[in-house]
Amino acid sequence: METESRSESAYRQLVLYMGQLDDGERLPAESDFVDMFGLSRASIREALARLRAEGMVRSRKGSGSYAVHNGSPEMMRLSAIESMRDLAEWHEVRLALESEVAALAADRRTDADLANLQKAQADLIIQLASNHADKEDVAFHSALAACAHNPKLSDALGKLTSHIFRWSSLSAERGFLTLAERRELISLEHGGIVDAVAARDADRARAEIRRHLLNGRSRVLSTLER
Repeated sequence: METESRSESAYRQLVLYMGQLDDGERLPAESDFVDMFGLSRASIREALARLRAEGMVRSRKGSGSYAVHNGSPEMMRLSAIESMRDLAEWHEVRLALESEVAALAADRRTDADLANLQKAQADLIIQLASNHADKEDVAFHSALAACAHNPKLSDALGKLTSHIFRWSSLSAERGFLTLAERRELISLEHGGIVDAVAARDADRARAEIRRHLLNGRSRVLSTLER
């Protein structure tokens, strides 16, 4: 089985993180990403260099690095989201892709993978006590994808998720749920996913992620339609 390198993991997590940023928004410092993802500075630096080469990050001397969405060739291959129908259709694509990721995660995860997934879930629940924890939510789904041990699938999911997040934003749910309600739902829905992966039950993992994504899509679309 091909395992994901640390630089691939850093790249995938950075792509997911950038999905929350506006075009031209400044990225955190390398040291912040090290703390955020628990990876080495060398892995973060290599991933950022790859993103620059792909046109997804632009660096300015003495100023820092900035997200570039409009000029990214990878992002341009995905059709634009210009309507509620477009958004709903891209959510369906994510549902199909991440459902298979969850099933593979249950089949292929190592003990270390499971520990990382459980930590991501614990970090998310802790942060939800005081904020919407968008970063930790992305980190959980990134940890789930890592369990599948398919860097290409993780990469595709990361780009797709970024594309959706840039248009719908996790903040859409903020008008629908209180922090306490979001914490309770995430604890229940993510907890079911973690339990299925821990039990190596691929069918259950697929069902749990489908439930989570369908519920999330319903909440986002309902909020945007108001």
